[in-house]
Amino acid sequence: MKLGLAVLALVLARIAWGFFGSEPARFRAFVRRPREVAAYARELAFGRPPIHRSHNPLGGAMVVALLAVLLGLVATGAVAYAGPEFAGPLTGIVGKRTAHGVKEVHEALSGLLLGLIAAHVAGVVFSSWRERQNLVAGMITGWKRAPDAPAEPEPRQRRAWFTVRATAALVLGALAAATLALFLGFPVRVGAASPVASGLLREYEAQARRQRAGFGAFSAEEGRKLYFAEFVQEGQKVSCSSCHTANPRARGITPAGKIVEPLAPAANPDRLTDRGDVEKWFKRNCKQVMGRECTAEEKGHFVTFLLGA
Repeated sequence: MKLGLAVLALVLARIAWGFFGSEPARFRAFVRRPREVAAYARELAFGRPPIHRSHNPLGGAMVVALLAVLLGLVATGAVAYAGPEFAGPLTGIVGKRTAHGVKEVHEALSGLLLGLIAAHVAGVVFSSWRERQNLVAGMITGWKRAPDAPAEPEPRQRRAWFTVRATAALVLGALAAATLALFLGFPVRVGAASPVASGLLREYEAQARRQRAGFGAFSAEEGRKLYFAEFVQEGQKVSCSSCHTANPRARGITPAGKIVEPLAPAANPDRLTDRGDVEKWFKRNCKQVMGRECTAEEKGHFVTFLLGA
């Protein structure tokens, strides 16, 4: 989630710079029609490619592709995080099938991004060789060779470019600070399982006594039985152990291939550290496995089992 925020901040900064930044960095300076991109590719491969003040047409197409894929990753990642398996804010709104479908798109975009990165690096190296100039140095200094440009920029140009770079640094610095603030704003709840779990058990006990007069106490053994109990859903037998394995301290895996962190707080300190997350988890998984919501007594047995696992 934090990496997603950082990516979003960087992408938004580049998009803003593409409209309000220096002239060579604006989209209108390097985004070309597909026909022009194809023509330049032929020249790059077989002829003498012309020098462009900004990105060449192939580089411009790569910029657009990278930004689009990164935005797609952020969007699908947010939806997947919010889906039923992740206890996010859209739990109960985004269906299981939808969340799984979005997750598959997210993973496909991840693979596509790796391919684009490899192609981009190879393209920079190849273009530098064919155009006989160091494009990487140009990215750092802001200067690159042009057919009819003077060897040295005028002093006024130097001042203007310094102002542009200073403005860019301030904008990116502000975005980085905002991202860092959001990054640090996500609560770290490691080690908080005991007090939160104790409070939950007290709540569940009070509810269980109201629901069933003969209720005595929570039992880890009853929780273990519930963990392995099988229920028929959509013609198949499922249980908590179907995804979380027979060992609640081990990582599990969903039918869609998503890795699930251990349920037991002894192996995963983040478990049982947030009351809202625990309630969402019960609401979602009880319905998926049992076809109904769990009773307070069942929740208490289950939490007791996990605490001792």
